[in-house]
Amino acid sequence: MNNHYAVERVMDIIAFMISERRQGAPLTAIDTTRLHERGYTESEIAAALSWIMERQQDRDEIEGPGHNTFRILHGIEREVLDTDAWGMLMTYNQLGFLDTDDIEQILERVVVMGAERNVGVPEVKALIAAYVIHQQPLSPLGSRSLLLGNDLVN
Repeated sequence: MNNHYAVERVMDIIAFMISERRQGAPLTAIDTTRLHERGYTESEIAAALSWIMERQQDRDEIEGPGHNTFRILHGIEREVLDTDAWGMLMTYNQLGFLDTDDIEQILERVVVMGAERNVGVPEVKALIAAYVIHQQPLSPLGSRSLLLGNDLVN
């Protein structure tokens, strides 16, 4: 399994956990049985949990409560971005996985990629994975947003 594939799997877990949390469950109460049944490893689930906790703390400090915006695609973006891919970006934004700045950065990459072909869900998923993994560099203290494949959260 390559690193890019692992990040996409962790992203899928993050989306699942955030959607479950939106239904009123705290992170600690989310039942991960369905994730295990889908073939996700304990390390992947721990990495997703770690990322959510770190990211949420950063978001709360920066945005505060009630930070919502609505983005409309301009002509070129509409031409190159598949409707389902845009829907996925909006969902990730509404779930708190991506903020408005993240969406803008990803849309810039979509436009560049769209010069060669239409951009659908698989391409946007890959862009999000690449963006997320390179977004937050390691701090001098050695902390990281995503755990390695053999790390666990205690």
